[in-house]
Amino acid sequence: MIKTIEGNKNRIITVTFILLFGMFCFFSLADLHKRMSDYRFFATKINAIIQKTYVSETSYLNLRMINYVTAIIDERGVTNLIKDRDRSGLKKIFDPVYWDFAKRFVPVISLVIVDSEQHILYQKLDTALKMHATGLKSTTLEAAIKDRKPAYGFETDAFPLHYSISVPVLDKTTNRVAGAIEVGINPAWFHFKLRWFLDNIKTAIVVKNKSLDQETAYSSLPDEYAFIVNQDLRKNDIRFFESILRRIIMSKDILDLKVGDRYYIISTSPLLLTHHKEEAGRLLVAYDMTEFRNRQWGYIYVWLIFFASTACLMLLVSFIGFRKYERIITDQGKKLAHRSKQCALGEMLSYIGHQWRQPLNTLSLTVQNIELQNRLGKLDGPMLEKQVALANRNIEYLTQVIEDWRSLLISGTTRQVIDLADSVNRAIGIVAPALESCRIHVDNRITGSTKTLGFVNDLVQLTVNILLNAKDALATREGARIIQLSTSEEGDIVTVTFQDSGGGIPERLLEKVFEAYLTTKDDLAGTGLGLYLCRQIAENLDSGKVWAENREFEVDGTRLFGACISLQFKKLSEGVPV
Repeated sequence: MIKTIEGNKNRIITVTFILLFGMFCFFSLADLHKRMSDYRFFATKINAIIQKTYVSETSYLNLRMINYVTAIIDERGVTNLIKDRDRSGLKKIFDPVYWDFAKRFVPVISLVIVDSEQHILYQKLDTALKMHATGLKSTTLEAAIKDRKPAYGFETDAFPLHYSISVPVLDKTTNRVAGAIEVGINPAWFHFKLRWFLDNIKTAIVVKNKSLDQETAYSSLPDEYAFIVNQDLRKNDIRFFESILRRIIMSKDILDLKVGDRYYIISTSPLLLTHHKEEAGRLLVAYDMTEFRNRQWGYIYVWLIFFASTACLMLLVSFIGFRKYERIITDQGKKLAHRSKQCALGEMLSYIGHQWRQPLNTLSLTVQNIELQNRLGKLDGPMLEKQVALANRNIEYLTQVIEDWRSLLISGTTRQVIDLADSVNRAIGIVAPALESCRIHVDNRITGSTKTLGFVNDLVQLTVNILLNAKDALATREGARIIQLSTSEEGDIVTVTFQDSGGGIPERLLEKVFEAYLTTKDDLAGTGLGLYLCRQIAENLDSGKVWAENREFEVDGTRLFGACISLQFKKLSEGVPV
């Protein structure tokens, strides 16, 4: 019984924890997938915001600068000054304009005015600006003069990388291009504008040769406007991107990189295009996602803690609960076994009465015979001794009957060596009168000396229960009433079969006959505990088990059919100390 409980307990615990672990893995993976999806969604969203901000601010800058320069051209008569090549007049107008850009928070680094032949009439450069070439070559100026409309884009020829906006100056009387005005803007303006909308970002510019642009911090702006370019911040950002530049794949719009103990998404989407839509470089933006990522992983850690706590709690509940379950089942088993014996007392008394009836009759006749012989004066010594000896034999028989039934009710507390053949013979002797009264023949083929370890009277009790159960099935049976007992051995495993000719057990009950309170007796005389007690006894034996089946067997050439109860246990090898 304990083995069964232990097996069921282990199976329940195993299945419970497998289901718990499976559910945890499923929900954890689902939650992890969702949070990683959220992470990718926000990364894509942030990249889209960066790209949209860059494009919209660039378009706004173009519109703002073109309108401002056009207004100056119209209001100050710049067309006539260019036609007259009046350099002093242009200087008088555009020197204040150059410094006015700073007040508008636009870091202009150059202001150039040319005629229609691109001869320089006015040029104002940032004092910190280093020219790459002596001559002026600007694609936006060429495009503005040629196409007669504003042109803009990044330039890298004469100056370091800068953003150029060129506005044509049209002569309204002749409808010809008199010249053009080019405004060069420090790319630091793009860093400034992105930081205006986004926090926790780092920015840098990569030029076409995949090297970081180190010159975008130049500016001679007044101190009150120097925050636009913020040279210290620019240097820190450049050092940051220098450490990861080799890890950045320009073909990808978004990258997820770990730098130190921080996590960043790197956006390479903002392209720095020339007027001819050629790539002059890229604006790299690193957005710090550490806090967001830690929050996402924090939920996963909560899941792990929850699972560990739940597993420990279930383990504790299982340990305490099943320990209590074992005690309850064990106590219940003892109560059932005790009740089985109590229920058997009434039936046992009827068997004892049946067995005592004949010896008591013989005893009564013996006493009457002694009294009669004494009255007739024929009672002599030999006659008396003969009658006393007959009475003693009957008294010994009655005593033996009582001892046999009393020993059957004794429960052992320690395991000891028990003999199969001896136990079976004792059991048959106990129930023999009851079987004979029902004209049941017992074909006992169990011989030899087969021993095992068990509690005292276990095999006797088991055999009695099976024989009485078979008697009830055979009592009303027409034809041959036979119970056949036999054994077979395979290695050290012994199988004992109790076969009767009672017609078998209904198939629907075949697997349930060893359950408590299950009975097939129609007269409600059965307790349903006989075979249940047999299973308990079998499980107390070494490697013991019991099962039931219906099958045919042969006795003296006659084929019979009935229930077969099989008992299996491990025999005790000879010479093994107990």
